[in-house]
Amino acid sequence: EGWRWVAIIYALVGLAVNTVSALSVKELDSSDDAEAGAAACEEKLTFMQSAGLLVKNKFYILICSIYILTQVCSAMLSMGIYYMKYILGDEELLGTFSLAINIPLVIGLLIVPYVIKRLGGMYKINIWGYALATLARGLVIAAGYMGSVPLMLIFTALASFGMSPLQGDLNALIASCAEYTELKTGKRIEGMMFSCSSLGIKIGGGIGTALCGWLLDAAGYIEGSEVQLQSCLSMLGALYLWIPTVLCGAVCLLLFGLKVEKENYYLALVKKELEK
Repeated sequence: EGWRWVAIIYALVGLAVNTVSALSVKELDSSDDAEAGAAACEEKLTFMQSAGLLVKNKFYILICSIYILTQVCSAMLSMGIYYMKYILGDEELLGTFSLAINIPLVIGLLIVPYVIKRLGGMYKINIWGYALATLARGLVIAAGYMGSVPLMLIFTALASFGMSPLQGDLNALIASCAEYTELKTGKRIEGMMFSCSSLGIKIGGGIGTALCGWLLDAAGYIEGSEVQLQSCLSMLGALYLWIPTVLCGAVCLLLFGLKVEKENYYLALVKKELEK
């Protein structure tokens, strides 16, 4: 009953805020012939041509890989319910840990636009954020083996705060990737770029969920049992503590290569010089 009411509340809030967002968006009129021509170009591209441009965009491949890793990480963290029950011994802690994730995330999302404006781009804040998240997840491991729930909550909140910049600006990065393709080829594939961004979510979510099931099964998980084998407890520690930390570190490394804003800046300069 509780889950049902939470879902209803979330749905109503989501409907309200998304409706406000949709009705607040205004289309920009443009009489720029070059822009109109580019838009017409996009319409004439076949699916295979658009897909070919997509896979040639190195930054899109990076973003897709980041999507996959973050979704796998989310699936691993969803094992928290089992970790709370069998290792921490209190299922009710799941709600507390959920708050420790969601509240810092919301706070981070609120301040991200101001930080990006101050830094003049998304590159640095994303790297710093995930470096913080990786460090904090490492400290969650230490706190977990110490058996300190308060420290686990603090470092979980810190990790979530560090992840917030990328969650807040990922769509903007996809738009920058579309701009990169346009500057390089003169072709616009924004529609394909944004549609295919869900590819990483689907692949990552599927892989992550499947891995959790396979690994728990291999470790000897006994459904419905109040006590689990030591091998299963060790696997839960790996799924909830170790693997998310490794994945955060991998995302941080990939972000070092996501210099799409810088590339677009130089490509735009070159294009302007050629048009003179």
